[in-house]
Amino acid sequence: MAINQKELKLLWGRSGNRCAICKKLLTQDKEAVTGAFTLGEQAHIIGEKSDAPRGDSTLSTAERNSYHNLILLCPTHHTEIDKNTEDWPVEKLHITKSKHELWVMETLSESVDLYKIAQETSVTNIIDTAVVLCDLEHWKEWTSGALAPDPHWNKDKPEDLFKFRLKVMSAIWPNAFDELRRSATTLSFLLNEAAMKFMEHSELIDDLYWAFKFYKRFGWNENYDEDLRQYESWLNECYALIRESSKAANWFADVVRRDINPMFFADKGKFLIVEGPFEDLTHRTSLLEYTQEEILMLPGRLQDV
Repeated sequence: MAINQKELKLLWGRSGNRCAICKKLLTQDKEAVTGAFTLGEQAHIIGEKSDAPRGDSTLSTAERNSYHNLILLCPTHHTEIDKNTEDWPVEKLHITKSKHELWVMETLSESVDLYKIAQETSVTNIIDTAVVLCDLEHWKEWTSGALAPDPHWNKDKPEDLFKFRLKVMSAIWPNAFDELRRSATTLSFLLNEAAMKFMEHSELIDDLYWAFKFYKRFGWNENYDEDLRQYESWLNECYALIRESSKAANWFADVVRRDINPMFFADKGKFLIVEGPFEDLTHRTSLLEYTQEEILMLPGRLQDV
């Protein structure tokens, strides 16, 4: 279970982007490792797993990955506390973290933009919601099912995407994050549209919604050709909305990396889609992204956003 964006923003903001032990200025961006800053590490006070350093605890995984159980360190001191647990027990790490955050408030209050940190923290909840409800961790897997010749969706997916749409619509966005608002609005709208379009002709079988081939619903269908044409047209609309949603997902992630967390899905990379198998049994993998010209028009060119 990964540490969510809200917890990370609280940790980095209250730590002043500095190691809690040596006060060295840190960065979240791997690109800056060779520059003036050291790559910071979110260390667990109580270990993330039971066999990790200081891991013997009844805390749940979510509690272990919460802000209250994390301390921001440079790589050197992260290694030190994990190799020397006798000198760095849980209690000492909690005290070290508290003292450091107090030092940040008293010493760096003028240089640390607390208002900006508060604004960023308010939007990270939406980012975390997107990761969960849009299933960004498994984007390629679930969208490949939606783009298959016999498309299918997990039974919970339409409801999850509707919840995300409502979350974005009801959010109060700080002015400083206008492009994040626009990208989240576009993503939520398109995914909800994709789900609603698919639900027009789908049937629930066990835990999956499958495309309902309504042109085959009768033993003899005198309107077979017309129904088949309508089915194929509907299917192409479903596919088009998933492709467009993939563009929106990449835009959203790019803005999060630029404005909130440079490491957001940095290891996994861009959101890809896989289509097929086609008649020759091949698959096609694609990276879809908006052009800058398209971004400038969004979400204005979408209806009812």
